[in-house]
Amino acid sequence: MNHFASVILAFALAIPALAQDTKTNVPESNPPLDVQTTGQFFPASAAILSAPLVLTNDYFYLVGDQSEVAKGGSAIFNFNITNAGNYVIETLVNAPDESSNSFFLNIDAQPEDPAMIWDIAVTSGFEKRTVSWRGNSDSSSDEIDPKRFKLAPGAHKLIIVGREPGTLLKSLTIRPALPQ
Repeated sequence: MNHFASVILAFALAIPALAQDTKTNVPESNPPLDVQTTGQFFPASAAILSAPLVLTNDYFYLVGDQSEVAKGGSAIFNFNITNAGNYVIETLVNAPDESSNSFFLNIDAQPEDPAMIWDIAVTSGFEKRTVSWRGNSDSSSDEIDPKRFKLAPGAHKLIIVGREPGTLLKSLTIRPALPQ
């Protein structure tokens, strides 16, 4: 009986080791994602905020009336790029109506009015949107859509300034742009 218990114990110990060997020898069907291909994700809470922008319920927004660049506060996201190239910014935003659907936005410098206004298509709750710039157009149709930022390797700052109250930003991803 003692010999039988030893055999059972040996099998019990061998099965997990065999399963581990099998697991490590099978190629992964889902390899880890490459940050340069998928981008860098930032929740709204990762921003360095200044008033009148406020963070609440995992999103930030402008408190008060429509603002100018100099008075809209800022949300600054610090990030690093390892490969030079063109990058786009994909976001999760809530732009409930035509009076609450824009921010000022730029990388590495304060945004300029009106060229660097990001007019967001009205949403129904939080929806994905890619950053665009008004350019020489008007609020009904941004001229630069999507906005592609040419970035060198190194440290950068994404600067978002409040423009219209009620425009909510929950998260963003900075990722390489698809070839044109």
